[in-house]
Formats: sequence, C-alpha cells, structure tokens
Amino acid sequence: MDLSFPSETSPRAPATAANGRIRLVYIMAATHSGSTVLAMQLARHPQVCTVGELSGTPYRAQPGYRCSCGEELVRCSFWHEVSAAMARRGFAYSATTDETDMRNAPGRYARRLLRPMHRGALLEFVRDAALQLSPAARAHLRRVRLLKTALAESVLECTGDAVLVDSSKLGVQLKYDLRNPRFDIKVIWLVRDGRGVARSLMRNQRLTMREAAYEWRRSNEEAAAIVQRLASAAWTQVRYEALCTDPEGTLAGLWPLIGVAPRPLEDAVQHVLGHASRLQGKRAIRLDEKWRTDLSAEDLRVFEKVAGAMNRRLRYAG
Repeated sequence: MDLSFPSETSPRAPATAANGRIRLVYIMAATHSGSTVLAMQLARHPQVCTVGELSGTPYRAQPGYRCSCGEELVRCSFWHEVSAAMARRGFAYSATTDETDMRNAPGRYARRLLRPMHRGALLEFVRDAALQLSPAARAHLRRVRLLKTALAESVLECTGDAVLVDSSKLGVQLKYDLRNPRFDIKVIWLVRDGRGVARSLMRNQRLTMREAAYEWRRSNEEAAAIVQRLASAAWTQVRYEALCTDPEGTLAGLWPLIGVAPRPLEDAVQHVLGHASRLQGKRAIRLDEKWRTDLSAEDLRVFEKVAGAMNRRLRYAG
C-alpha cells in the first residue's frame, strides 16, 4: 500500500475574503440534527467545500473508516494532499486524529474546563479566567487555533474553493473559532424538532429519553447564548424539516449569508468525514419523522417535562 504524499510543485493559495481572512461557515446544532447533510448540500455550490467536522472525531482512527469518496481514509489521496499542505505549514497532521478538537487538552485541568457546553456570558468569563491560570491550557488553546487555521487553509488550497463549511456543531468549538482573527465566520444554527433528535439519540447512543431530551435542550440553549451576541448579518437559523422538504429553496436563502452568488449546483466527489450520512452519495434527502410513531406516550411526557419549552421556543408544535 503506497501512502506517499503526491508531489505538488505549485500549490494553490487558498481563497480568502476581501479582508484577507479565511471564509468559514460554522454549522451549530444538536447532534443528529442533519448538520452533515446540510454541509454536503452547501458544498454542491462550485465555490463552497466541506470536509465535515474540522474538530475531528476519535472514530476516524478505526480500521476501515471511509471517506465519503468511498476510499478508506488512510488511502484517500485527497487527505494525503491535505497532510502535505499541512506539512508545508509546519504541522504533522493526519485526518485520523481529533487533535483539532478544542476539548482534547493534554491535561486534566484544561479538559475539565473545556468539556462543558457554553453556558452564557458570566460562566464563560469564569471558564476563561480559570484557563488563563494554567500555562499548559493557554499553550493548548494557541496550538489548536494555529492547527485549525492551517487545516482550513490547507483544505481550501487543495480544493481551490472560496468558502469552507465546518459541521463541528459544538458551541465551545465555535466560541474559540470566533476569537481567531484569521477566520471570517458566518454561523448557521440548524434546528430540528427535539422529539426527532431525542429518538435518534435513544436509538443510536442508548440514552434514556430524559438524557436525550436534556442533551438536545442544552445544545440549543448553547446555540442561543452564542448567536445573541453576534451581529444579525453574521448568522441565521435553518430548520432541518425545511432542508428536507425544500432543499433548493433552503440553500438559495443561504447564499447571501455565505457571500456567494447563486450558481448551478454540482454533484462532484466530496471528501467528508463524520456522520454516516456522508456515505449515502447522491441519495435524495428524506424527512425523518419516525418519532411520531416510535415514541411512546411516556416518552413524550418526559420530553415535554425536560425540553418542551425549548421545542416551542423553536416553533415546534406541542
């Protein structure tokens, strides 16, 4: 098996915004809300690309893990090219790692501080102050910022596109990305009926309804706390149900935010890592509302108690 990097005598400079910053679209959402599907649909625009979650996941190191192009990740020529571009920037990088995940600090102190979800201005101030007390934590934050900047630049260099979509979802990741002076970030808050998300979490992560409803609620509380501090022109909200029932119309409404002109969409090969939906290829998007038949009356009662208020705040009927 040949894992050598392809030679590249004249690497392309990554496209940037007029202010010289990297154009990044960050999808913030609860898990199982359709972030991978949205990212891949956005990347059908000829100026937009995605590789899924820039923060990485530990699952990528599993034997046989595949890129959305169909190749085993360790054999994918695109990811070899990205690693070569990262090496030119001074980083030894492999897509099988999750070292760009802000939460994966080397010490227990920093990990405990970085694991909780975003909790509003006051508690985030406390988190920041505590992290500043640790030289190791400060070094970790600097390294991840530099690593993620280099990764975004390398992906755009290898694709030749102007805009990169990151479907990492988590608010804590976004918090620190927003502080990166190299990023020009637009935020998409993707929401889905919490009952559908809870069903998926119960099925795929073996959570109880109480646990699943709480995770969904907290993810959206986190998103709300972040976007309320952003300029209105820097973010928008998208509904999973609208994406599934009217994908073309939903995408058309996002091009002005992203800053690209409407263009005919393409179905080129993508190199996405993350949720298993990346492997579905060109299969039509289908709305999944199995929660309507799968959840019991007791499940719905527990969901209402834990997360019903948030579901209604997001305009989902009771």
